[in-house]
Amino acid sequence: MKERKMSRSNRIKTPTIKDNSVIKETLKTIDLGTRGIYSKNNKLNDLTGREWKFATKSVINKVYPLNLQHKLRKQHGGQKPPELCTELVKIFTKEKAVVLDPLAGVGGTLLGAALCNRKAMGIEINPKWLEIYKQVCKLENIKEQKTIAGDCKVELEKFSDNSFDFVLTDVPYWHMDRLEKTRSKRIKSSNLSHFNGSTVQTKNEWLAEMKTIFHKCQRVLKDRKYLAIFIGDMYRENEYHILSAELANTIKNPNLILKANLIWYDVSKSLHVYGYPSAFIPSMIHQNILIFRKET
Repeated sequence: MKERKMSRSNRIKTPTIKDNSVIKETLKTIDLGTRGIYSKNNKLNDLTGREWKFATKSVINKVYPLNLQHKLRKQHGGQKPPELCTELVKIFTKEKAVVLDPLAGVGGTLLGAALCNRKAMGIEINPKWLEIYKQVCKLENIKEQKTIAGDCKVELEKFSDNSFDFVLTDVPYWHMDRLEKTRSKRIKSSNLSHFNGSTVQTKNEWLAEMKTIFHKCQRVLKDRKYLAIFIGDMYRENEYHILSAELANTIKNPNLILKANLIWYDVSKSLHVYGYPSAFIPSMIHQNILIFRKET
């Protein structure tokens, strides 16, 4: 007697390759609710896919909040918002990673790392700025990160290769901050004139020093990890200086690859009237954040 064929609805469904891959993929992810789906294959950070997508924007339009003892930190003309530093640290590290700032200033990077449960090391040549950083930590009840008062070109030599998970810093500007000839007295008396305590340098001397510093940072940075540098462009003596491009071209090499130039648009920065009514001069309300990765 011929066997009756089993109806389609009664057949036992054998998992296909596609079905198995879905099961395996589910085991590799974690649903974090409103944050989105986190992939266990994420080797860079603790962001979900949704957060990662948002973090890849090339323009960061973030207001500069007047918090975390801003008035105290403002004595340093080149300070950066700790919360912005936190966002960058979150993008390029996992929790409990170790971050380096070789030009720490009043500790924007150090505060930013502390706010997201990362360890950090800051090197600063001017002890005054480190004292302000320590005051801020006490006033805000934030645990102090490790700091070293000294020249980073010397201090970096004391660290072993591949010691840090991320480098985040804000470079001191060259002598354009100190030029007496300017179209605005406000620029002349800006806090930026107190940013760098060293002697006046030419642009080439400044670029050479930056190359030395970041070559040393490259050595202590772990393989395939990232280095981020805040650097603003400048308009001085009737000329626009694309310092970000000049710095990037100076320090990049076959093992330190430029991966991105993020733009921080400070929506809280005031506009000024320059050159009116005869010449167009930009009102600088953005800074560049150069992103490099160390290749093996």
